[in-house]
Amino acid sequence: MDTKDMNNTNDKGRFKQNIILVVLGVTLLVALLNFKTVAGVIGTVFGLFMPLIVGGVIAFILNVPMHFFEKQIDKINRRKPMKWLAGLRSALSLVITLVLFVMVISFIARVIFPNLAESFMSIAAMVKEAYPGWLASAEKYGVDTSMIRDWLSKLDFSTIAESLKSNSGKILFTAGQAASGVFSLVSNFGFGLVFAIYILLSKQKLGTQAKKIVYAYFKKEWADEICDVASLSYKVFSNFLSGQCLEAVILGLMFFAALTIGGFPYAATISLIIGAMSLIPFVGAFIGMVFGILLISVEGLKQVIIFVAVFLVVQQIEGQIVYPRVVGGSVGLPAIWTLLAVVVGGKVSGIFGIIVFIPLFSVLYALLRRSVYSRLKKKSVTVV
Repeated sequence: MDTKDMNNTNDKGRFKQNIILVVLGVTLLVALLNFKTVAGVIGTVFGLFMPLIVGGVIAFILNVPMHFFEKQIDKINRRKPMKWLAGLRSALSLVITLVLFVMVISFIARVIFPNLAESFMSIAAMVKEAYPGWLASAEKYGVDTSMIRDWLSKLDFSTIAESLKSNSGKILFTAGQAASGVFSLVSNFGFGLVFAIYILLSKQKLGTQAKKIVYAYFKKEWADEICDVASLSYKVFSNFLSGQCLEAVILGLMFFAALTIGGFPYAATISLIIGAMSLIPFVGAFIGMVFGILLISVEGLKQVIIFVAVFLVVQQIEGQIVYPRVVGGSVGLPAIWTLLAVVVGGKVSGIFGIIVFIPLFSVLYALLRRSVYSRLKKKSVTVV
């Protein structure tokens, strides 16, 4: 190919690139000028695919224990090969995982909620009986409680019934919206669970199909990088999830031992709540502490103070010894980056952001670390 032909080829390539950039720029400008319409369309599309998205999230979470059971079946099969067991490996692991999931939900519904309801009723009865004394004590210190007394005196069932009657239309409309929202949530979860079961039973086939699509539409170098990043992301997220679950179990057992030895009421329920809440990094255990205070407050202020002291001691042990070894090692993220991930995730999307941003930051940190070391190696630079 002579110089003229090469120049023509380069000019055609630059022309195509310029056309693509112009089209992308115009598309972005139109989207920004019609932001509300575009956001509505995106919201509608997400709504249509929400069961599939929910199914993907459920499948990702359930795949962690399912993978554990698959490895145990593989170990059994290596000792004594059984063709039927190898064929039922995925299905059997999924059934065991779903049974455990149902057992956990059933235990929460039968143990935690009744104890919480009983505790709240006890607290309400205690407050109803003690509030005149509290108001009298406040008045001794010069606090004006007349507004509170007036409000409490007007708070009777006839007033509430009349208010409900006059606002029945609004209440029915709100109840209808709530029922519609609940139905949508239940239907998304139900269809999502069906999608999740299909994804988990076909995960190897779906993974192969995804790789074929990537290698079909991207250059081999790009496809290799995409698959590498996807593999790293899955490894980090699954390790974080399994580490966080293990940490929650350990923390729950620690609190159960401490509260049982201390003779606290509702020891099992409080331990289970704190363990479940600790799935939310850093702040979850303190949310569980609030529930623990509510449950123990029916026994008296002294028990609450002792419980808070026990909580802080156990939390210190867990934070200094258990969490860095169990979860910190699983995500490979330094403490300062973990704290930054919690702050940014909390600002962006609350509790969900906190849970997601730690493994997300871990992936970004691993990619940045790999890039930095690769560039330093190419430049033959050693930094001490």
